Amino acid sequence: MPHRSLNGIQIYYEEKGSGEPLLLLHGLGMNILAHVQEMEALAQQNRVIAMDARGHGKSDKPSMYTLQDHIDDVIALLDELHIEKTILLGGSMGSYIAQGVAMAVPERIHKLILVAAKSNGKTSSMARMMAEHEKETAGMEVYEKIQLLSKYMFHRLDRVGIWMNDFNQTCPAPTEAQQMAANKALEGFDFRPDLHRITARTLVIGGAHDGLNPPDEGRVIASLIPKAVFVEFDQSGHAPNIEEPDRFLETVNHFLKTSEPMDVAHLLEIYRDHLTVFSPEQLELRMNGKAWTLGQLYDHVIEVALEYLANAEACMNATGEDSGEKTNAGIVLFKLGGFPPVKIKLPEEWDHPAAGLSKKELAEGLEQVKEKVVDWMEKAKTVPPGQKVLHDGFGWLNSQEWVELVEMHFRHHLRQLGEFEAMLGIAPNQIKSSRLQSSTN
Repeated sequence: MPHRSLNGIQIYYEEKGSGEPLLLLHGLGMNILAHVQEMEALAQQNRVIAMDARGHGKSDKPSMYTLQDHIDDVIALLDELHIEKTILLGGSMGSYIAQGVAMAVPERIHKLILVAAKSNGKTSSMARMMAEHEKETAGMEVYEKIQLLSKYMFHRLDRVGIWMNDFNQTCPAPTEAQQMAANKALEGFDFRPDLHRITARTLVIGGAHDGLNPPDEGRVIASLIPKAVFVEFDQSGHAPNIEEPDRFLETVNHFLKTSEPMDVAHLLEIYRDHLTVFSPEQLELRMNGKAWTLGQLYDHVIEVALEYLANAEACMNATGEDSGEKTNAGIVLFKLGGFPPVKIKLPEEWDHPAAGLSKKELAEGLEQVKEKVVDWMEKAKTVPPGQKVLHDGFGWLNSQEWVELVEMHFRHHLRQLGEFEAMLGIAPNQIKSSRLQSSTN
């Protein structure tokens, strides 16, 4: 696998898969093997690149370097690989580097994922912990110290123990001098004043039991980045990807595949413009043996939207006495701002939308939704947030959340609408031409 000469040293990296670039940045004392599971999984849909930071793994190990050097190395690797824009995923030290890159070249970062993160520190979190437990670890090798301190860092010690044992058998431990240089590079940084410069949608993941970078550190970051959300993993410490691997990959994939929120009125216009292109016969077509016709897809999004808006109105009369909280699925949905791009199990009454509705009836339905949703975008703000109505899958939602759900649901089905159009051979310029023709009639 390749090395690249960057900023006067040799940096080692590996890559796998194809698609949108996604760069993995490991933590202190680790190397690309720290993300081997994520690399395999994410490479199913992305061009995944993992690099050994300077001073780590198979990259050169200068006697002295800084956090800014790490940041410059990432930017140099992007330049070397001719990557104009990428997703960044960084854990612990990798999250500090990722923050620095996203502030330095915000236009080159599409999405940002920060795991077990902090935004400032007088020293590395590991150096701080080792200093706090100096007497316990006296005379030990670096890897022995880390093993002893694991009980303060992680929650699922069984899973982390197996992973660390495999890692230590595969990778030589750093020397004392190498560890000191790596720690020193993380001294005295504070990104908080500049985090507002990050423009990428950002997911911050923290472990509830993380003794190195407690979850409140992640909350601070999420509060300072304009388009950031924080998700806490309640069964994890400093390594959510190891301690809760299935939930970690599910959350990351959900975030990567969730599109940007849209103006709901504009979204409804998109559905209306696309509807003008379809013939009555095409509305009755099914795609690849799937249960719904194109017309049923339209009826489904219309009927669900009207149901959601009825629930938004019902919140006006809810007492709040019987309401509870969102489910875990509901929490993630609203934090990430969209449905996962997979088929969702529907209530029985929604799984069999009406068939045979005309274009005129569907267009009228879209217009009805548009009028109601525009009206309720303002009305919902006047309903006390403690007054809620139960959603079977997402838990108790207030009036504004029911209105937000309308936009999310229409946006979710845009992908399915696009699949129908691809099957029918309808090009985007046909939809634009139809829109222009309608406006001149």
